[in-house]
Amino acid sequence: MTRGPRLGMLGPVIRLGQRALLTVTLSALAGGCVGGTETGNPPFQAELSYTAYSSAPLLIGVREQGSRAVVESAWLDLGAVALLGAGSCTQPESSTLSVPALGIGDHAAGQHNATRFELTAGEYCALELPFLLASPSAIQNDVPADLDRHSIMLAGELADGTRFTLLSAATPRVRLRADAGSFDINRNQAQTLIAFDVAQWLTGLDWAGATRAEGAIHISADDNPALLAQFESNLARGIALYRDADGDGKIDDVPLRLAHGE
Repeated sequence: MTRGPRLGMLGPVIRLGQRALLTVTLSALAGGCVGGTETGNPPFQAELSYTAYSSAPLLIGVREQGSRAVVESAWLDLGAVALLGAGSCTQPESSTLSVPALGIGDHAAGQHNATRFELTAGEYCALELPFLLASPSAIQNDVPADLDRHSIMLAGELADGTRFTLLSAATPRVRLRADAGSFDINRNQAQTLIAFDVAQWLTGLDWAGATRAEGAIHISADDNPALLAQFESNLARGIALYRDADGDGKIDDVPLRLAHGE
């Protein structure tokens, strides 16, 4: 399992010139929302991971053929994650912890990226994940040139063999609110996972009605904008936070969802 940002042929590009593969496990943020001391509540290492997956793989697959489509790459530019301490969701956000930005990477590459943090045990009511526009300086090596000045790029193939690409310049700060009011990160449950559900993201897109160019479907602000609008309306609902009990950067066989996008 990869620990923290590193250079790699398929890895995401972190701002400040570092790279890391986009599969992220959220489990930690330096410092804790609940205070502690070295003796009463000592700090520990936690982990945050990210990955793209499909909640309906028989319909839309990730790197594996589905009956409607397969997503082969999911490039995202992600900013610093914020964990909101329990109570901060209804009050001024005075107890917020920040995780360094992951940057640019392909979350459908099938590789596990994990960032480790030191913190003390705490309770959280939400997590916030910002999407950023990729800068020209970040478009290098294996990063697709089309991602320039965009935050999201999906590419894949429909079941009939039609290639598709989707480019979005949306920069939302997606809030994942705790399913049960709050969730905890502690020494025994220190590994979490931010999961991007491509099946949810592509729900409702009218592929049959899409305009095609040279046999391919291009979705952007200029091409098939109605499909782009549908995707962007699905974006937040397709992101959730899970426990990652075995720390492998994948949703567990018996998934435990902690928070959902709004």
